[in-house]
Amino acid sequence: MPILLDLPKIHFDFGAVSSLPDELAELNIKRPLIVTDRNLVECGVLKKALSALPVGNTFPIFDEIPENPTVDGIEKACEVYLQEGCDGIVAVGGGSVIDSSKGIALRAAHPAPISQYEGHSEKITESTAPIISIPTTAGTGSEITFGAGIHTDPSTPSMNIRSPHFVPKVAICDPDLTMTLPPSLTASTGMDALGQCLEAYLARGKNPVIDAIALNGAKRAFDYIERAVADGSDKDARWNMLMAALEGGIGIHKGLGSVHAMANTFGDQGFNHGIIVAVALPSVLRFLEDYAADRLDDLATLLDLENRDQLPATIEELNRRLGLPVTLGELGYVINDIDQAAELCVQSGFNNTAPHAPTHEQYKGLLKNATG
Repeated sequence: MPILLDLPKIHFDFGAVSSLPDELAELNIKRPLIVTDRNLVECGVLKKALSALPVGNTFPIFDEIPENPTVDGIEKACEVYLQEGCDGIVAVGGGSVIDSSKGIALRAAHPAPISQYEGHSEKITESTAPIISIPTTAGTGSEITFGAGIHTDPSTPSMNIRSPHFVPKVAICDPDLTMTLPPSLTASTGMDALGQCLEAYLARGKNPVIDAIALNGAKRAFDYIERAVADGSDKDARWNMLMAALEGGIGIHKGLGSVHAMANTFGDQGFNHGIIVAVALPSVLRFLEDYAADRLDDLATLLDLENRDQLPATIEELNRRLGLPVTLGELGYVINDIDQAAELCVQSGFNNTAPHAPTHEQYKGLLKNATG
């Protein structure tokens, strides 16, 4: 039974950013492009992340990454990368920054358009630029994964581009960089981490190592997310939420399911990915009661519930307590063509590891439930 894990070197703890200079030297990266977003510059997180670099070391910075990764943002950053003669990337940010960095690493050594690589990982070679990932949110797990969700533009669902050459060389996970994350983003990214852990455990196939990690991450996220949202300075909660996100990223190496198929489809109107995952999760858990009863029983026991029937309502109640919507309709999301949306879900690669792949009609029902 193969247990496949292609993980980067990981530094994890408060103060982990101090390892950045040594890791740049180890990878022989002399002129990295620092990739981030404006918010992290303005709130001082980028400065903190780069604080271990020697005084006087200045590297080019691209801080125009949008809330969701786009081809345009990647192409603009790639221009800077090439113009500045960069030889690696330091990605400081959340999932959008890190996924965008994977796109930049790809385009730095591969021709456009990016769309040609969706479903064609064989076109992506080891010439991709090396990445050091420094997550500032506790959510996507992109800092250790092989995939990137990239939008052609903000009004289209994301392309899911994968390659073992996308896995960052090093992940520096310092909970101190998440301390100023506002409550709303703490909630949405935290629910993304919880959703990934739950879906990874439910995913088809046997992988006891990842299953154990996913269960640990799910319990950790469930126990600490409310503390992190209520008090961002709670160091114990921040540490555990960042660990849950890391464990969710490891879970992706086994696979996800219908929640993420729906989340990608719902990603066409600019809403936060974590919120979409939080909203889609209860509907999918209800749907899976006929297909993954034993695994749902395990999750119910893990979360101290009496039976699996309580799982969906428990997640909905958690969303409410965190200030998240229960349906996307509460955000103003409207499905323009439900048949087209259902077909996008059916075609998603996440169905390959879902415990049961919904039919077109079943996805229509799930989409209606999620939008309200």
